[in-house]
Amino acid sequence: SLIFCAMEDTSVALQKINIRGLDPNLENVLIVGVIIAKQRPKKFLDTKAAVETYKAVWNFTIRDSIQDYINVTYWSSSEAVFQANDKFHTGDVVEVINPKITVRKINDHGEQFRPMVTSPFSLSLSERSAIVKHDGDNRYYLKLLKYPTKPIAGFLPLRDIHNRGDSIKDTYVDILAAVRGLSSIRTVTTKNNENLQVRTVEVFDHTSPSLKINLWEPDLIASGRRLRGRFVVKATGRTIVTENPDGRETQLLLNYAKTAPIETFEIIDQLLTALPNPNTIQDVMSVKQVQDKINYFLQENKSGTKQFTALLYAFVTNLDLDGLSRTLLMKCGHCKMPMNGSTCDNSECPTVFENAIAEPEAREFSSMSDEHKCKLKWRYLMERCAVRIAVTFIGRQNPIVSVLHVKIADTLEVARKLPVY
Repeated sequence: SLIFCAMEDTSVALQKINIRGLDPNLENVLIVGVIIAKQRPKKFLDTKAAVETYKAVWNFTIRDSIQDYINVTYWSSSEAVFQANDKFHTGDVVEVINPKITVRKINDHGEQFRPMVTSPFSLSLSERSAIVKHDGDNRYYLKLLKYPTKPIAGFLPLRDIHNRGDSIKDTYVDILAAVRGLSSIRTVTTKNNENLQVRTVEVFDHTSPSLKINLWEPDLIASGRRLRGRFVVKATGRTIVTENPDGRETQLLLNYAKTAPIETFEIIDQLLTALPNPNTIQDVMSVKQVQDKINYFLQENKSGTKQFTALLYAFVTNLDLDGLSRTLLMKCGHCKMPMNGSTCDNSECPTVFENAIAEPEAREFSSMSDEHKCKLKWRYLMERCAVRIAVTFIGRQNPIVSVLHVKIADTLEVARKLPVY
């Protein structure tokens, strides 16, 4: 079909072509497709210009059928490229007008940083080209967002990523997983003093309860708002994310995810921001009363976050301060990722060698000898203590009981306040 389009004050007859019908000899073509992936634009100095001028390049990928998708590169002034990047997003149906059609080179260095596509060609946009939103029926194109770009049967189980260790490091893998948790957006500073945002998504499947994926592309970070819910995987310029893909394997994973126990890795953060001051907890309860109240909340079966607090005068029967139980939770002060030791495990964190335990109490405890920890344990073990707790429910999951303060109970106080029930 022929479409007339005004470009640079001239009327040009454009020929609408499907991706499958592209040919390098074609000119003045128009391709309609849905954006299935895009990358952050890159700005650079134009060394050929007489005055200081910046240009930019932006890569994205479009699809117009289940089988056909192609990479597009937009070269132009920095202002034009960044305006286009801000205007068009993954999921938009667009018209690519008058691109240059070139044959992809197998060993081209640039191919390593863009998604794998089915078309043997690539599209290049310049000042003579244009990209606009498609003003038509988009339903057909939007359905294509549900189809993965590779056969799901060939995807790698999460267990294999963990088990293969260094042999799989720095390689590209395809995974099918359900979202377990979503971190807050963090800002990190690169070695070039560039501030970038990153978001971590934790996923799981039938074979492994957890894998963390770092999202660096703005469109993928923004898509996290729609997601609900150790080696670390990074989404790169080659990454295409298909949300709720069609397929038998997807349905099997969804059925598993509905019954799988899920605790998001942000629960601790949520608790720390919502916990009350221990001095304000004065509602005295027995252990039986706490259990009954927990059961009451569970039977309500309501979603959302609920919390109650209690002061118990009870005996401490287990306090593994000097054993194998984990007693410290450490997070990097810069990127906020959990730390297994005294240094940050996040390879993208610029302060990877500059971290230390910040809280004085935690630092003091970490430096204690086992003998000192044992003495501390027996100061409270098998003694009646005043224990202030907060019981928090997140969604419909089992509650999280947080001990906020413990001290040896005063005998007169116990006699006066200890509940009969």
